[in-house]
Amino acid sequence: MTVLVRRRFVQVAGRRVHYRTMGSGPAALFIHSSPTNSAFVIPEMAVVADGYTCFCFDTPGFGLSDPLPLTAVTMADLADATVAAMDAVGLPPCPVFGSHTGAAVALELAFRYPVRVTGVMLDGIPVFTPEEAEAVGSAYFAPLVLDPLGGHYSATWTRFRDQSVWFPWFGRHPDCLNDVDMNPPEAIHNWTKMFFNAAEHYKPAYMAAWAYGQGAIEAAAGLTVPAIITATTTDMLHAHLERLPPLRDDQEIREVGRSHDVRRGLTREAFGKFGSPGRVAAAPLRLGATSVTVCQFIDVGDRQLLLRHAGNPASPAVVLLHDLPGSSLALESLIDELAAQHFVLAFDLPGSGESIPLGSTDLGSFADMIWQGCDAAGVAQAVLHGVGFGSSVAIAMATQLPHRVTALSLSGVLLPDATERADLRANLAPPAVVNSDGSHWYRTWLMLRDSLVYWPWYKTKRECLRRAPGNFQAAHLHHWTFEVVKQLDGYHEAIHAALDHDAAAGLAAFDGAVLLWRDPLNALSAAYDARLTAARPDTALRDIAGLADAL
Repeated sequence: MTVLVRRRFVQVAGRRVHYRTMGSGPAALFIHSSPTNSAFVIPEMAVVADGYTCFCFDTPGFGLSDPLPLTAVTMADLADATVAAMDAVGLPPCPVFGSHTGAAVALELAFRYPVRVTGVMLDGIPVFTPEEAEAVGSAYFAPLVLDPLGGHYSATWTRFRDQSVWFPWFGRHPDCLNDVDMNPPEAIHNWTKMFFNAAEHYKPAYMAAWAYGQGAIEAAAGLTVPAIITATTTDMLHAHLERLPPLRDDQEIREVGRSHDVRRGLTREAFGKFGSPGRVAAAPLRLGATSVTVCQFIDVGDRQLLLRHAGNPASPAVVLLHDLPGSSLALESLIDELAAQHFVLAFDLPGSGESIPLGSTDLGSFADMIWQGCDAAGVAQAVLHGVGFGSSVAIAMATQLPHRVTALSLSGVLLPDATERADLRANLAPPAVVNSDGSHWYRTWLMLRDSLVYWPWYKTKRECLRRAPGNFQAAHLHHWTFEVVKQLDGYHEAIHAALDHDAAAGLAAFDGAVLLWRDPLNALSAAYDARLTAARPDTALRDIAGLADAL
C-alpha cells in the first residue's frame, strides 16, 4: 500500500522549517543524517506508517529549512531547534528515530528533554575522537564552488560517487575502502541533489556531529529513556558502538548484520516497546499576510503544489504562471514587486521545481490543478499573468473558468505554425535520464544556457541567435538548472502540453480583459509577438516595464 507523503513549512523563531509527514496514528519523530534531508528517511518512516503519523523536519541548514543564525553550531543547538519545531506543530512525547547526524541529535534531544521522548532508536551514533575529527578536518566539508562554465557538476558527482567507495570520501587508499557495492547512479543523483539543497550552509551543523564525540559519551551515560542502538556492519560508524559507555537495563545495542531491512524491522519493534500516547491534530492551512515571498505546500487531492506567495490575502489576487523549463523561483522579484497592492500567488507547475509531475500532457489538467490550488488558497477570482510557456497555462485556465478571471495578462505567447510545433515537440524538451557519469546535470545546464543564446536552443545556427542580453552568472544558471533537475522525470510534460495546445484559439475564445506585454528578454515574446499582434489586433502590446502599474 502506498502511503502519501505530505510536506509543509512552519515558522520557528523566525526561521522557515520544512518537514514531511506520512502515515496515521500516534506521533513518531524521525531525524535524518547529513548532508541529506527529510526525504532520506521516507523508507524508514514507511516501515511504521501504518501505525504512526511520522514527522521528519529538515534539520537547520539542510533541505528547505533555514540555517540557525549561528557561525558555530553544537549538538545542543540542534536538539533545542528540534524541540522548537516539535512545539510549532504540536508534537507530543513520542518515539524518535535518528540516523548518523540524526542519531546524535536524537540522543542529545532525549538526554536534554527526556519528557519529550518515549524512547530512541539510534542508527549509527558518531563518536569520533578529537584526533579523528582533526584528521578529517575541513576537507570533508568542501564547499560548493559554482563554476560559470558548469564544471561543478562533474566535481560534485564524483565526490558523491567516491563517498560510496571510500570513507572519508577523499581517502583514496585501500584502508579507506567501504565493504559495499558502489551506489547505483540514482542514489548518487539523490545525494547530489541533497547536497545542492544544503551546500550554502551545511557545514556548521554537519561539523557538530563530528565534534560530538565526548558529548555523545556523556549523553549516552546520562540517558534516562529506553533506547535501542545499532548500525549495520557495513556502516563506517559500526565500530563506534564499542565507544559507548555501559547502558541501563532498558537500553541495548543490537546487531543487525548487513541488512537494512532487519534494522528497519528493529525500528518497528522498538517503537512498539516505546509507545506513543498522543496524536497531532491536523492544523488548517492559513496563508497570512506577508510583505516578502514565503513558501508553502498546497494540497490538491493526493498531490501537492509548492506555492510562493506574498501580500495580503484580502487584497485583489494575482496568479503568476512561470515560464518553462523552470519554476516559480524565477518570479520571486515580481512577486515581491506586486505584493504591495495584491495578494500574489505563484505555483510551481506540476513537474517543475518542488511540484511532482502529473503524468499527463493535457494542458487542461495543468489548468485544473492550478485552479484547485487557488481554491485551497482561498482565491475565488484573480488576474492571471503568464510568462512564456506559462501564458499557455493561463489561457487554458481562462477558457476553463472565465468567470474567475478578472484579467488575462500575457508576456510571450507560444504561437508556432504546424511545422514549427512538430519540430519543437520533438526537440525542445528531450527525455532526461540519470546517467552513470552524472552528465545529465551538465547537459541540462548547457540546454538552459543555450536557451539564452538561441531560439530554439537546439538550433545553434546564426539565424537562430536571439541577440538579447542574458544572465550567465554561475549562481543564476545553477539555481535554474537545479529547479529543472529536481523533476527530471516530468519536466517535459507541461512543455509538451503547451505545444499540443492551440493558444491562439483559446485566446480568441476568451472575451474578458486581456493585457499583452512585449518583453525582448523573453524568447517567446521575441519569436511570436508579431503573430500575437495579428491574432489580437484589437489589443495593444505594452512594454513589460509597465506591468506592475497596470495590474
